[in-house]
Amino acid sequence: MDFYLDIVSVKKRIFSGFVKKIRVSGSEGELGIYPGHTQLLSIIKPGIVYISHKSDKKEECLYISGGILEVQPSIVSILADVVIRAVDLDRNRILKTKKNAEKYIKNKDININRDDILLQISKEIAKLRVLEMMDKFK
Repeated sequence: MDFYLDIVSVKKRIFSGFVKKIRVSGSEGELGIYPGHTQLLSIIKPGIVYISHKSDKKEECLYISGGILEVQPSIVSILADVVIRAVDLDRNRILKTKKNAEKYIKNKDININRDDILLQISKEIAKLRVLEMMDKFK
């Protein structure tokens, strides 16, 4: 038994199709969504969405910047600002962005919103975790 998953970012539809299960970090912790799951509406934290495809035992990882998860009887929707397939992530760019954000935090002379910088760092760390997970699947 499978269910239909639709993942949409602000810019485009990233994934549409039938899947066996997904795992995602909700506001209350890790969520595993299987066919027949109770209806649910939850905020998603920045991190990894794991998708188990129906046709094989392959698992796909996506980075998500946070968003909303909606579980209905026959369809699961994820709406997010940013969704990036792991294969599209650039490790060097992520490390550079993280390093620059860490420099801003240490510089006391610059007037910055520390929460915004910490959020940026946590997003870059989540992207690195996606790459690490993909390395394990190879």
